[in-house]
This record gives sequence, structure tokens and C-alpha cells, in this order.
Amino acid sequence: MTDNHIVPTREELMQGVTLDYAPFYSVFKARAHEAKIENVKFKTIRAEDDIVAAFINAQDTERKHVKATAGDKSYAKAFKGVQYAESILNAQSALPDMNNRVLKAFHKQLDKEIWLGKDNNGVIVSSDPFHITNPSATLPKTISGNNGIDALVSLATDLQKQVEVTSSSSNFQLAFYGDAAKKYLRKTLTNGTAYNRILADALKNVAFLEVPANLAETESGIVVICPEIVELNHTLLPQVQGTGTDERAGEVWVNYIYGTAMVDVKEMGGLIVQPITVAD
Repeated sequence: MTDNHIVPTREELMQGVTLDYAPFYSVFKARAHEAKIENVKFKTIRAEDDIVAAFINAQDTERKHVKATAGDKSYAKAFKGVQYAESILNAQSALPDMNNRVLKAFHKQLDKEIWLGKDNNGVIVSSDPFHITNPSATLPKTISGNNGIDALVSLATDLQKQVEVTSSSSNFQLAFYGDAAKKYLRKTLTNGTAYNRILADALKNVAFLEVPANLAETESGIVVICPEIVELNHTLLPQVQGTGTDERAGEVWVNYIYGTAMVDVKEMGGLIVQPITVAD
């Protein structure tokens, strides 16, 4: 942008974004809900400020009810955002870079909120009656012969059986989270065969996923996801809400926004959390 008096449109900014972060929440099929955004007051940030989306009063804060066999589940709608502003007198606009930075930061923030169940039922923390969290399982830290891979395969096949006796889903994925679990998956036997290859042979047609390190910084484990019976309810994914110019302040501005989301498990065992401890 060579002339800061010419503000890019919302569409131009969204088309020009380069997002170098893959949100984990994208593994879930999505169910979008209506978002009514009117007369919003955004917190303003500058190029040197930290990027943290804050709650905004967007009027649309209803609790949506998601039907479930065991009763209604409540999805609390709320919205978060910031306004980026810069002087129209700047010789070089920071907007192209800030556009990427803000949207990346928002995707990461929303991803972690969904993972931890911060505003609604999430992946790791959830009050959904169909969500299961197993007791922690221990994998051997000291490897002797095949004890490590045997323990890993045994744990994974136990999870497969758990899926069979709960949801009976024929399609499921194993998402490994945390440093310890992901490192265990990459171990090798003395002949050079990787644990993940042996596990893939033991569990035919099961996809393995890795959770971004920023979501699980201390804990480790496996999340079993049956994609046909797990749904992500959301309103607005991170995006540009609008752009404009404040002539009196001599600034151009861009509003960024996203809405809260909820992981809905539709059948028992559709999502199973299996914590892992590596120890002797």
C-alpha cells in the first residue's frame, strides 16, 4: 500500500493474507451459526503491541442449544477482536505484515481455546456427556527389546476396541499431542524400523495426526477422533470485519474478529482423550 489514504477493502485483505499456521480445529467438520455484529467497540492496537483478541460487546451473545440424545448442549456465542490502526502519514505501511500477524495470532488463540475448552466444550476439557477421558497410561521410558513398541501397540489397540464398544465407528483418527507422545511415536527398533510404521501396520487405515506444539506444552497423550460424529460449532472464524479511515485522527484502521466455538461429540466415544506418561 503506497498511499495510506487508500484503505484496502476487507476482501482485498482476506485475499492477500499468507497464513503459515495450520489450526488443529480444521480436522473437525464444521457447523456454522449466524453471527449478528452491530455497533462494536474494538480495542485498538499499534504495530508494536502484543496481539491478543479481547471480548467485545457484539450484542449477539445468545446461547445456542445443540440437540443431543442425552439432552440439549449449550453453546455460548461471544466474539473477540481488536482494531489495528496506523497513521496515514507513515512513509511505509505496516498493514500487509500486520494483517498476516493478527490473523495468525487469532487462529492460534482460537485453536488453543477450542483445544482447552476455554469458552465452551473443547477437545481436552469438556462437559459433553459423550466425551471420554481415560485414566493416564504409562509407556516405558527405558527401552529393552520390543517393550516400547509392544506397549504402544497395546495401548492403541485398546483404544481401537474402546471405539468399537462405544460408537462402533469404522473411521477414526489418532492425534498425538505433547512432546513425550510425539517423540515416542518416532522411536525406532534396533533394525531401524520406526514405531509409527509398526503402529500403522497394526491399525490398518487409521490416520495419525500431530497436534501443534503450542496447544499441548506440558501434557502428552492421544486423542481419538471419529470425524463423522464430532462437529465444531462456530460463528466467525478469524477474519477482517471491516476497514476505514478516521480523518480527524489521521489514521487508517482495520477491525479483526472471531467468535467462540464448541466441540460437539454426537455419540459416546466419538472423542476419547488418552493421557500418556513416559516413565519406568
